[in-house]
Amino acid sequence: MVALLLISGCDTTPPPSHPANPPVSGKARVGDPAAGKVLAERCATCHGLEGADARSGAPFIAGLEQAYLVRSLLAYQVGARQDLAMQAVASALNPLQLADITAWYATLETPWRGAVADDQSKAVLKDKQARAAARTLAVVCDSCHDRAQLYRQQQAIPTLAGMPLEYFVPSLKSYLNGKRHDPIMGQFHLSLSDRDIYNLGVWYAHQIPVKAPAPSQGNATAGKTAARHCAGCHGYDGNSLNPNVPNLAGQSADYLRKALTQYRDGQRNSPLMKGPVKNLSDTTIANLAAYYARQQPESPLHKTLNQPQAFNPLADGKRIASNCDSCHGADRSAVVPALTGLSVPYLVSATLAYQTGERQHTTMQQMVAYLSDTDIEKVAYHYALLPLTPTPPTSAGDTRTGEALSSGCTLCHGERGISPTPETTPSLAGQSAAYLISAVQAYGSGKRVNEAMAKVAAETDTSTLQQIAHYFAAQAPQQVKTWLPEEAEMIVEKRCSRCHGDGGISTTPGVPRLAGQSEPYIVVAMKQYQQGIRKDAEMEAMAYGLSLIEIKAIAAYYARQPSTVP
Repeated sequence: MVALLLISGCDTTPPPSHPANPPVSGKARVGDPAAGKVLAERCATCHGLEGADARSGAPFIAGLEQAYLVRSLLAYQVGARQDLAMQAVASALNPLQLADITAWYATLETPWRGAVADDQSKAVLKDKQARAAARTLAVVCDSCHDRAQLYRQQQAIPTLAGMPLEYFVPSLKSYLNGKRHDPIMGQFHLSLSDRDIYNLGVWYAHQIPVKAPAPSQGNATAGKTAARHCAGCHGYDGNSLNPNVPNLAGQSADYLRKALTQYRDGQRNSPLMKGPVKNLSDTTIANLAAYYARQQPESPLHKTLNQPQAFNPLADGKRIASNCDSCHGADRSAVVPALTGLSVPYLVSATLAYQTGERQHTTMQQMVAYLSDTDIEKVAYHYALLPLTPTPPTSAGDTRTGEALSSGCTLCHGERGISPTPETTPSLAGQSAAYLISAVQAYGSGKRVNEAMAKVAAETDTSTLQQIAHYFAAQAPQQVKTWLPEEAEMIVEKRCSRCHGDGGISTTPGVPRLAGQSEPYIVVAMKQYQQGIRKDAEMEAMAYGLSLIEIKAIAAYYARQPSTVP
């Protein structure tokens, strides 16, 4: 164990080799790679025996420095990194086994594949011959899988639009060979050839996915918390970047509940799904289904081909916000809040609250239902950076009386309604009295969920509320300081390259190479540092304040860098 601690960064003294083996060459300084290869069978499901698979949200680990691999496994053992599967694997290794298994992976030179939505994956979108051949076959499939038919009949059937060929083909074959059981799907085992299956896969990969209607069951807010454990495979918001893993975003909640229940109860078998779902309650499954069903689906194939390459989130935000300006623009009514000058984190959390049902407002829920998490961030930046447009006071009331009554509100919302913590608590200054009154009443009726505000609403009579609202409406608003989202190259140069090296080729002992790393893995890892799920003071500082827009841009940048092993 001392040797492992030494090579993981606690000392620079060269450690002794494995007692029963000669010193190891290459990147491994202790352990027996041959013995490690046998042990690595338990890692192969996710990382692959050659360390270059990225299933179940796992990173590429072939050729990583042994010091870093040791440090990572020790972090899972002591809880500094939290992942149930990895904690189980790491905790079962004794010091000699830890040395052997890291020696195996450190000495590998398996090339990393980098970005998974590569040219080969995207080529299916250009196969016009396959699409033409599948047109008639797809009519039969759409009798069940077409969205209009699906939701009219209220059947728990998945949408196939935008499904990558890599996932579609083995999934369909699993029904035809009996690995998945469905009486209707099983009938096609004699009528579909391998070529037919390929053609259908190309057809559906070409279709642009659309979002399901809002689910009738489940708590999407609780589901978002539970979904942290699914993000490694299925993406941070249910949009998988790995074509071998299905998108969950925008799928029917009924179908997601059915599929998760079948995996949990053993009616579907998958080594990757077995562990994560085995202890899920029916309530948690319903919550997960509600969360994913509310997310906007994004096909990485379509996104890569059709999305502008220029990084311009403010222009994107302005374009998306054009749908919001009809209500929130300069000519808004007195019952509509001003969004200008509010902080990005607060605008994001408020918008997500409408998506998840934590805030209930029919028009708002309809308007934001189809926005992705990054779309919401872009709109938030747009409004946060616009010049202030306060609403002129229109209510009757006495400002001095309102000020005297507002002391309870200023504890959180700040003197004169200028919040000291705008990221979590909004400023009230300059908002219309009519809007402030309606917002408090929404907390009182349960249309908005906040325990402290519900108590305020219950304890404040109408006359007092009107005077307080009039006071805050008369105050001058203040712009929240907002930093523009930066391009990945700028962030990498300022924050990442010092440790991870130019282009992500690390030359710092104990720091991993990021060039060519799996894109979804980088996104999830950085979010985990932000959320405190991974403990590392320096990485937490580097990830602090980064928007999801920036994190995804950084991940895409590194995934596309040449992954040559030094």
